[in-house]
Amino acid sequence: MINNKMRFYDYYTYGESNAYGQPQLSEEVQGTIKMAINTTSQFIQDNIQYKNATYLGLTLAPINDKYVIQYGDIKLKVLYVNSAGRMTQVFMGEM
Repeated sequence: MINNKMRFYDYYTYGESNAYGQPQLSEEVQGTIKMAINTTSQFIQDNIQYKNATYLGLTLAPINDKYVIQYGDIKLKVLYVNSAGRMTQVFMGEM
């Protein structure tokens, strides 16, 4: 069932800092990642750790919180990564 929802998405990453010490988002696509993305439930949003996460992704690819996923017309910032299971859970929020 999850494999049916797997799609390839472009991603950007945060890299070098600007003059103020803030990491800058890359202007160009850094690659693609295969992921199944769904909206989260209210139960997950009640937990403070996942407070701003409105999307949940599942992937086998290595990923961290410096990634920004292009999901249609919107960009999703990776907020939290849980790699405890067979597939990595990626909690994301709109930018």
